[in-house]
Amino acid sequence: MIVGNGLIAKSFLKKYGKDNNIIIFASGVSNSKETNPDNFKREEDLLVSFLKTYPQIKFIYISTILIGYQTNQYYTHKKEMEKLISKHSKDYIIFRVPQLIGSSGNSNNIVNYLVNRIASGKSFEVYGGVKRSILDVVDLVNLVGYCKDIITCETVNVGGIETVSVIDLSKIIQYFFGVGMESLKMVIKDVNEDDGWTLSSSPIFKEYLTEFKIESTGYTEKIIKKYIKQ
Repeated sequence: MIVGNGLIAKSFLKKYGKDNNIIIFASGVSNSKETNPDNFKREEDLLVSFLKTYPQIKFIYISTILIGYQTNQYYTHKKEMEKLISKHSKDYIIFRVPQLIGSSGNSNNIVNYLVNRIASGKSFEVYGGVKRSILDVVDLVNLVGYCKDIITCETVNVGGIETVSVIDLSKIIQYFFGVGMESLKMVIKDVNEDDGWTLSSSPIFKEYLTEFKIESTGYTEKIIKKYIKQ
């Protein structure tokens, strides 16, 4: 059973769309800069409705690995949703994931933002001390499949497969679009951020990487090439 209609929901549809023994909750606030309380309330009401209606069914919730490392209304909201799940569900897994990437997705995410600015030749700012990790949504689907029958009532931290600075992420995208460094209108600001999340991966995620023989080196470039159209 899939709740939602965005990138994550569509990615799970083929495998779990007709499976009534699992709920993939992929509906709600996806913009980390969201401030409208009505949007937060809408997700909360829908979440509680499903939790109370199906307390015994395996409940999968996609959260963010940056909880505890960034503070705004979005991250506070996601933490509250996690608490509701642990309170009302008897069988759940919360996946805290980094930046997801697929064939579509939120135009506000960092990859799409960088692609749009670089492809259009517009200037953009990046924080020099900030790191990010991208995750192929296909790997998320496979990870859920790997975990769902062997753990319950747990939070799985996905610190990422390959962590890169936002500067290097910009350069990977720039190279892919054939934009010379002299033409890259990147303004680097001297801003740092707590990157403890990069070391927070749960053991079961590390097991998944080993089982599926996924190597970290070069992962970012491979996924960028897979999904970003020139």
